[in-house]
Amino acid sequence: MPFAITLRLDDATAGQVSALWQTLAAAGLSDDSLRLGYRPHVTLAICPDETPESPLHDATAHVARGRDWLKLCLASLGVFTTQPGVVFLAPIVTPALLDLHAVAMEALSGVPVSPNYHPGAWMPHVTLAKDLVAPADAIRALEALTLPIHGRLDRVELVRFRPVQVLASHALPAG
Repeated sequence: MPFAITLRLDDATAGQVSALWQTLAAAGLSDDSLRLGYRPHVTLAICPDETPESPLHDATAHVARGRDWLKLCLASLGVFTTQPGVVFLAPIVTPALLDLHAVAMEALSGVPVSPNYHPGAWMPHVTLAKDLVAPADAIRALEALTLPIHGRLDRVELVRFRPVQVLASHALPAG
């Protein structure tokens, strides 16, 4: 099972995203995010399952150390045109978010990280559905969505997934 370092959405924002997951599931389009059993988040890095845990715990703690929560503005819907397709909420990319990603990448130097999460390739997002044959159907199902959604990223976590196991969790306090 691979590992991920994530930034969790605060409770109120996570509730809004979870409602979108419910909408997609009720429309029969995707229940993958619900079945994952992990709250809405932005992933900073994914590392392969053979990665030793110790440097991942160290990196997660380093990312959280001395940091306050980050403002988040989910401003648009996006689509990764992979097969199957992925529909996501895209945040406005702020210097603070890019800095946190850079800190994570620096802390993970020498650890294998999926190329999609390398600096210059990383596309921060909150996944809504990732198993879509026709992403346009999901976008139509979300037509009542009002953007932007404002919230915050208030916790850094190290998880192992499918099924999700939270291995470390660090609160980002209000600054």
